[in-house]
Order: sequence, then structure tokens, then C-alpha cells
Amino acid sequence: MTTFSVSETPIDEALNSVRRKFEMTPKVAIAGFGKAGKSSLFNAIYGQQVAAVSMRTDETQSTQTESRFGINFTDTPGIGTGKFSLEKVDQMAVFDRQHVVIHVLNGSSAISAEDEKLHALIERSTARRVTAINKVDILDEREQREYAESLMEKLGLSVRDRDFFFVSAKKREGIDRLVRHIADILPDAMQDAFIGQQRADISLKEKRIRTLIYSKAAIAGAVALIPIPVADIVILTPMQVAMVTAIGYFHGVAVTKERVLELLSVLGAAYGLREAARQLVKLIPGVGSAVSASVAFAGTVALGEAANLWFKRQMQIPAEELRQVFTATVAKAREDFETSKTTDSDTQAKVEGLAARRAKGELSDDDFARLLEEVVGKAD
Repeated sequence: MTTFSVSETPIDEALNSVRRKFEMTPKVAIAGFGKAGKSSLFNAIYGQQVAAVSMRTDETQSTQTESRFGINFTDTPGIGTGKFSLEKVDQMAVFDRQHVVIHVLNGSSAISAEDEKLHALIERSTARRVTAINKVDILDEREQREYAESLMEKLGLSVRDRDFFFVSAKKREGIDRLVRHIADILPDAMQDAFIGQQRADISLKEKRIRTLIYSKAAIAGAVALIPIPVADIVILTPMQVAMVTAIGYFHGVAVTKERVLELLSVLGAAYGLREAARQLVKLIPGVGSAVSASVAFAGTVALGEAANLWFKRQMQIPAEELRQVFTATVAKAREDFETSKTTDSDTQAKVEGLAARRAKGELSDDDFARLLEEVVGKAD
């Protein structure tokens, strides 16, 4: 569990792998005519004032992009103005350069022929399209039903297929559902980058972090079934460092090896990867010469939860409080593991088989880790 490799290379590779993933650039464009509230929606997703908001249809003069930490939002100017006509959008193939295009409609106005043309243009592009009807806060239930009927009739949209969402950028209504849908339709490799940068649905981010923590804890528990002595932690270490690194990126922190070591030092480990294992393992009661499955599972959960709190507070947390969180989480996770986790003999046999192949030199450490994750993932 809370053991860290004596070799620097696997650590560096784990850090670089996570960094590359979060530095991918999912592109999400926001398109619509003037007064639809595109810039307000832009801000609602980001959770801050990143776009100039104005009632003037030509206020946004040019395509603007907010690029932060692997997410790229493009706010198109008021389409339909002289400076950014629908024909110009078509000629520039703006939407073909996006992964997702949010077509924003003004809920206080009827769907126009120009809205239909813009919808058709987006549909012809290579981007995934989602339609957001803004200003839902001024529509009552009857008006929403009538607008939905108009969407189905004029644009051919479907409620069943989640083709459109009613939102209020001003009051932040429905933005979380829109964000979750965008995450779902982005390419799999880019979803975490998007989830980490949006500010509209923090619960989505927390859910993804918790899924990450417990999936890695399950793998750690499976590794310990072999069992692996404390000194032999070449598999656990890169996996746990990758977990900590990803959690940092979810919270907007570009994690370096020094940052990981800073967290370990706060938890009570000495600086240096060679000594971190020996120091951290002392925080877990009942550890002998080998790490048991329950210790591996619980320690990984505790490390993940400590990292989550550490990065959420931007590394500003008293050391004693963080250590208390770690030890309390270890105790709870060990108890949960012992009372609810049953040993899957088939899974254990597969894990032992992979370990035997690794010991014979038939599998590299990377191949062993990859196949192990597949075996444990299928078991869960």
C-alpha cells in the first residue's frame, strides 16, 4: 500500500503519463445568435467571469478562447452580426475544429429561420452537438413544454435522446446536467481534463476522484494477495503516485515529483522515495513484513483521500489535520474491507498467475500492471 518505489524511473513515467492525459485539449465551442446568453453560459461553466458579458449583440468582437489546463472553450461572437456572419462561420469551418458545440438558444424568443440554419450547420460538422435553451428562469412549465415541442418540430430534436437542455446561466439552473452530458460525449481520453476544469458541477469532480481512489485501492489489494513484501513495491508505487498526481490535476494543481514528496513529508514520510515507504507504512497499525490485502486497500484509500483534501485546499492545511485524516481513513477503510470484501478465488488465481509470469521475466512491470488492472477491473 503506502509504499514508494526505490526506482525513480517508474515514478517519472507515472507522472508523465498523467500529465499527458490532463494536458490534452478537448475543444468545446459555444455558438448562438446575439442575446442568447452565450458569454453568460461560458462563465457559468467556468464558474468565473472569463468572458465579457453585454446586452449588445456585437460586444464580443472575435472568437475568444479560454485555455486552461487541458480544456479549451471557444466563445463565438454574436453570429448574425456583420462582423461574424453565418456564412463566415461556414467558410471558416469553425465547428469542424471542435469536439463539442453547444448551440445556445434564447428561451425568451421563438426559434427563428436563422436558428434552424445554424443548427443545420452544426449538424453537418464533425463536432458533437448539444442544444441549450438559455433563460429558462423566465419560462413557466407550459412555456417550456411549448418550446420543447417547437424544438422537436423545427430542429428534429428528441427529449429521449437528450438532444437539448433547459438552463439558466444567470441563476445556474440546469448547468450541472449540461456539464455531465458534455463530459459523457467527449472522447474518453479527454473527459477527465474537462471534468477537472469545469466549475459548474463539483459533485461530478468528487465522484470521479472517488472512483479513481477506490479502483486503485482494489488493484493494490489484489497485488497484496500475492503477497508482496514491503521492499518489493515496484508495482504499487507508480500506481499510487499516478493516483495522487491525477487528483492534483483535478484540483488545478500541476503536480511534480517534488509536490508528491511534499505531501508524503506532511504525512510523516522522510524526503526521498527510498525512505517514504518505511515511514508511511508506520502510520498503518498491524503491518508486518508483508503488506496484507486489507492494508494495501486501506492505505491506498487513505493516501487518496489525504491527497484530495491536500489539493482541494491548495496545499494549505495543518500537517496534524492531514495526518489525522489519513489514519482515520485507514481505520475505516480496513474495517470496510474486512467486513465486505470477499476473496474471489478465480481473481486471486489470475493475479498469482500474472505474478508468476512476471517473476519468470515473461512480463515487464508495465505489462504486469496493465494486465492486473484488467483482471481486477473485470472482477469488480
